[in-house]
Amino acid sequence: MEKGFCFVCGTHNKVGLNLNFELDRENHLASCSAVISDNYQGWDGIVHGGIIASMLDGSMVYACKSIDRACITAELTVRYKKPVPINTPVTIIARVKDQIQWMSYTVICTEAIMKMDGGIAAKAKAKMFVKG
Repeated sequence: MEKGFCFVCGTHNKVGLNLNFELDRENHLASCSAVISDNYQGWDGIVHGGIIASMLDGSMVYACKSIDRACITAELTVRYKKPVPINTPVTIIARVKDQIQWMSYTVICTEAIMKMDGGIAAKAKAKMFVKG
């Protein structure tokens, strides 16, 4: 599979979100800002919850990149706090919380939040398997 076609961050995916994450290697964070267009609408005027979950998931994968680990999601939990209106600026911040050894796997525990003017819109936690 060609690189660059990730739905969340791929620059070659014409229907994707094309998010650009910034890494903070010192604090093990990844962040981005975005305005989600009506292409990703669920209910009238509201961003689809699956899109929000995808954005949070992608941010936590990038948080793992901040510690030079390539990961895939093993478990994802999302808590929706407020509806996100389409065309509203949001900020996503994700961080690595912990690394644990489980059998022969390394698992990285992460968390993320999506903020908009007016507070936190969604929170997520994930367990990531380290690839390879």
